[in-house]
Amino acid sequence: MIKTCISKDWKLHAPGINGVKSIDLPNDYSVTLPRSANAPGYGANGFFNGGRGYYSKFINLDAEPKHYILDIDGAYACAEIKFNEYVMAIHPHGYSPFLVDLTKRAHFGEINKIQIMTDDMQPSTRWYSGAGIYRDVFMWEGGDIRIEPWDVFVTTPTLDSVNAAYEISADRDSSVTLRAEIVDADGKAVASAECAVDVKAGAKTPANLSFKLENAKLWDTENPYLYTLNSTIIENGAAIDTATTDFGVRTISADAENGLLLNGKQIKLRGGCIHHDHAVLGAADYPAACRRKLTKLKESGFNALRIAHNPPSLQLLEMCDRMGIIVMDEAFDMWSQQKNPRDYHLWFNDWWARDISYMVMRDRNHPCVISYSIGNEIPQSNGSSDGAELSAKLAAEVRKYDDTRLVTSATFWIDANPEWCDEEEYKNKFHERFNKTPDSWFERTKDYYAPLDICGYNYMYTHYEKSHELFPNRVIWGSETHAINFYDSWQSVLRNNYVLGDFTWTAYDNLGETGTGRSCWARDGHIPGISLAGYPWRSCYQGDLDLCGYRRPQSYFRETVWIGGTEPKIFTTHPEHYGEGFSGTGWHWYDVLDSWTFEDKYLGKPVKCEVYTDADEIEWLLNGKSLGRSKPEKAIATFDIPYEKGEITAITYKNSAECGRSSLHTVGAPAAVTVTPETDTLKADNRDLCYFDITVVDANGDRVPDAKNALTCLVDGGELMGIFSGDPKNEDQYGSNDCHAFEGRAVAIVRSTTPGKLTITVGGAGINSGKAEIEKI
Repeated sequence: MIKTCISKDWKLHAPGINGVKSIDLPNDYSVTLPRSANAPGYGANGFFNGGRGYYSKFINLDAEPKHYILDIDGAYACAEIKFNEYVMAIHPHGYSPFLVDLTKRAHFGEINKIQIMTDDMQPSTRWYSGAGIYRDVFMWEGGDIRIEPWDVFVTTPTLDSVNAAYEISADRDSSVTLRAEIVDADGKAVASAECAVDVKAGAKTPANLSFKLENAKLWDTENPYLYTLNSTIIENGAAIDTATTDFGVRTISADAENGLLLNGKQIKLRGGCIHHDHAVLGAADYPAACRRKLTKLKESGFNALRIAHNPPSLQLLEMCDRMGIIVMDEAFDMWSQQKNPRDYHLWFNDWWARDISYMVMRDRNHPCVISYSIGNEIPQSNGSSDGAELSAKLAAEVRKYDDTRLVTSATFWIDANPEWCDEEEYKNKFHERFNKTPDSWFERTKDYYAPLDICGYNYMYTHYEKSHELFPNRVIWGSETHAINFYDSWQSVLRNNYVLGDFTWTAYDNLGETGTGRSCWARDGHIPGISLAGYPWRSCYQGDLDLCGYRRPQSYFRETVWIGGTEPKIFTTHPEHYGEGFSGTGWHWYDVLDSWTFEDKYLGKPVKCEVYTDADEIEWLLNGKSLGRSKPEKAIATFDIPYEKGEITAITYKNSAECGRSSLHTVGAPAAVTVTPETDTLKADNRDLCYFDITVVDANGDRVPDAKNALTCLVDGGELMGIFSGDPKNEDQYGSNDCHAFEGRAVAIVRSTTPGKLTITVGGAGINSGKAEIEKI
């Protein structure tokens, strides 16, 4: 069948829109609505408002009757699809893809009307969901004998063989030939096969082809090579249908003795969990936004992602295929027991099997996907109700469509919250919170985990060894872990083959789950454990990267522990907090900043400085004078330095030889804004995006790391999609021309419909404006 993207030229009526507005997909009509403290989704949804959206589009169909299938990659939520005024389907799940056969109600040779209604159904989520058709929509067109979407399944049982399983749909009986060839990345045919197939009217007829692939180039995280399978149905010597399927040659296996093997070689997963939003864009999954997020994560050291807690977009998987990022593909955040009053538990019993089929059948050709998760922190997983029975049913349903990948699920145990304590004691106290899992937990979860290939442990790294003693064949991964105790959790991964890797919560900051990564100094009270923060918090503030994609301190710490040999980044605690008690949710990081600029009243006062490094020792200098050396403990070296304007330097040594150095210096007051495009050109298709990095600088052009200036953005020759910062809790209105800088930075996003020049100007009161120009093509 021929696949066409039909994301352009839709009409939308939704909250915040007077009448009807012309839009292109993807679209999230929630993210630009004014937030409020009493929004129905509250902090879980970032205090964003929503409601129902009504989309419509007119399409012309050929006069010759064809078969038409609508392909919706994601719509939040409870989508109702009409075609020419007939209700064709409903789809409660807000994230799983789905197909709608339109053929029965098609008006051939005429204009046809598609209508899609969405309802975000708040409170329905534990993180920002967005609202609307936030992913692309496609139309598939084929004849009366065809290969329908998701009906080709390519596997590579060995590194020199390829199998392709087909289901061929037909509206009439016929004898046809199925012919396919594999082409490499240069378009060269490297293998071919064919077979005769007798298709039956009204049925899907199975067919299978096998290929020998000599000297195949393999897919892995460093060299993600892709082949293409081109399939053709031939009747009476003429091609009547085609299908194109990209795939990678790779094998995966996992066991307690050898760990995770990719192409026969052990790999440890340097993983992170991500939600689906793109900050100021909301849930709208523009290709440029998705690619940028994945690129930044890969550059920060991640080789694996857990898509939490829902199926990802198709384009994310396609990009992970090309970038070499391993994916844990997840179906559900709840089953039949609710986590919110209006969440998926209302539909689970009737829909779980369908939604698993949609996820697995769409995603099973992607080499990046190595595992399917049937659920996250399911209440029934702790041995109650029908958890074990459902675990077996869901795992079997996954394997019905794909038995080549590993099935998993994540659960956890949490006991009491830690007591308040000072900064040094807090980390140890937090460890104790997750060191109280009773032996009964292992017994209660035994049957739930039994059908699974990998057992996901959330925040339970201190129990890996105990688990192995009780279940020596069990394979584990840290399906969620904390940044604050990452050093220890990663050591547990490295020393145990049966632990495949670690997925930090989270890799990239997301909207909603407000303030669950916050911390607190003693003067402001204490935080006894995780909880949602009130308005105006907007994001969780747990990510290694902030909302803008700028790396936070823990990102550099993680890269040091994972990879080592990195630049020794320096961070400081503000001298006003020297020696002060400190607490946080447990999903927080230390309150540090890459700054050596403080008020004059702190001259001579001690400043706690830290550097993240795998070196043997660090020499500390102040204005060129050596102050002494310190040794890192669990990859963090600290030193107290009396504040003096100028420059501090950290020099790292390994085996007595210098292996790196970095510095921080005192900067002046905010004086100007710099604007730097991340790409030089922009496709003028109303779809491509250009991101601009915005920095508040002093008179010397140095970033002012604590600047929070109010900024205004003007765009000539394009549309401003948003200007925003990484601040997790301000009241800036998304979709406006204004924002406040956070840690001296912000980001603007633009798009355009016309070729030519695009100019962006950003400024604020009392500082010089910055300007940048790009070419639109």
